[in-house]
Amino acid sequence: MSDASQASAAIVPAPSAAASRPRIFAATFVSEIAVGAHVGGVGALIALLSVDFGLPISHFAILGSFLGVGMVGFSLLSKWLMKATAGMVLQLAATLVIVGALGLAFAPWANVAIASGLSVALGTSLVILIVPAVLAGPRRARDIALANGASSAASIVSPLLYGLFASIPWLEGRWAALMLALPAIYVLATIRHVDFVDTPSAFAERWAGRRTKRRKDLADKFGAVESVQAFGGAEQVAEDEMGRAALPQAAGAVHEPNISQGRAPVTKKQRIQVGMGLARVALSLVAEFALYTWGVARLLEIGVPNATAATLGAVFPLGMAAGRLSAGILIRWRYIFVTSIAASMIGTIIIGTGTSLPWLIFGLLLAGCGNALLYPITVDDLVAQPSLSANRAAALSALSGGVVVFIMPILLAWVQQFLSLGHSLLLLFPITLLLFVLPSGRHSSTVRRSRRRGKRIDAEIHNSPAPRVQ
Repeated sequence: MSDASQASAAIVPAPSAAASRPRIFAATFVSEIAVGAHVGGVGALIALLSVDFGLPISHFAILGSFLGVGMVGFSLLSKWLMKATAGMVLQLAATLVIVGALGLAFAPWANVAIASGLSVALGTSLVILIVPAVLAGPRRARDIALANGASSAASIVSPLLYGLFASIPWLEGRWAALMLALPAIYVLATIRHVDFVDTPSAFAERWAGRRTKRRKDLADKFGAVESVQAFGGAEQVAEDEMGRAALPQAAGAVHEPNISQGRAPVTKKQRIQVGMGLARVALSLVAEFALYTWGVARLLEIGVPNATAATLGAVFPLGMAAGRLSAGILIRWRYIFVTSIAASMIGTIIIGTGTSLPWLIFGLLLAGCGNALLYPITVDDLVAQPSLSANRAAALSALSGGVVVFIMPILLAWVQQFLSLGHSLLLLFPITLLLFVLPSGRHSSTVRRSRRRGKRIDAEIHNSPAPRVQ
């Protein structure tokens, strides 16, 4: 028996009859579905609430900002939140999502619906915070990839469900918000017998009650991967949470957002570089979350029926998912960042000026593909700053992203007091253009060395024998 096996068997007691089946990975996997459904469907939900309550869409724009509130708030409070067991955090998150989903579906007053949206956003923010910790262990990279894959799939499906409900005469479109409660109910039912003190993670549960062989769970139904790499080169693996950036779930947080970690910038030049890096991370998310929130509203503005517009809200998330899933190939192209900026800006112009449905669909798809890699690349550039530790850079990125997620929907709603929605969205063009102007903080020689080192390590991994899975 290996030392790791003995240690795991020593600290993990034999499971009780009530906890005989693996649950932790399944609960984490399913909880991410609620995250994706909320992020991908918020634009369609805002449009449907506007119709139901007879209020302008701008009245409900705050729903697209609440996730940013949760991300920033919980990142700052994580030092204390993470002292609770993972089970307590997941239970709180699931409860908040269930209460919020019920309110979004059946609230009789607009302000109650808005408060319910806050409840859902806080619950999903807690999921984003806790998932990396629950999936800690040697197979964290693969498990996080799977969980984020579930979130991405949900972000595409949720607008379709809103559109389906809105198209059926005897259903209210916003009743589809109940889909947010389904994964949360499953999580509550699944983890209620799990002892998160003695089995604090999915990896610990895989060894529970076994002396020589780990117990299988849902994660074993999928193929193993060696690592999830960040974009700076093959040496940047998922020991920090930058592995999440390569996956189809944008604006993910890290579970160790302690800003005091690592070395502080020691020179004025380094402080400027860090500030510039944070500005680039924030700018990379501006167009993404503006279009998540206002894409459906733009379709309504050109006269698309409510049900059709809600359904087509899946187009932008589909472009985002396609762009990120192709990152393994495209990221090696030296012009990928410039091309992504160009695609984002062209797509934004089409969305802002287009008057026909096919043209707007193309614009949303192109903008989704263009925005897909902007956040991962800018985050990786920030991680590469020599004056920041990986954890501190990731934490600062999460906070910067959370601020943008909060501000953008509200800001666009305010701008629409003076401009039409189409013209308001055209303001995203110069904002995205700033990404091309601001320096990344990497020297060209450093980039060339990173690329050479990455290719060398990739070749070593390719030529080495496959790792033995325990």
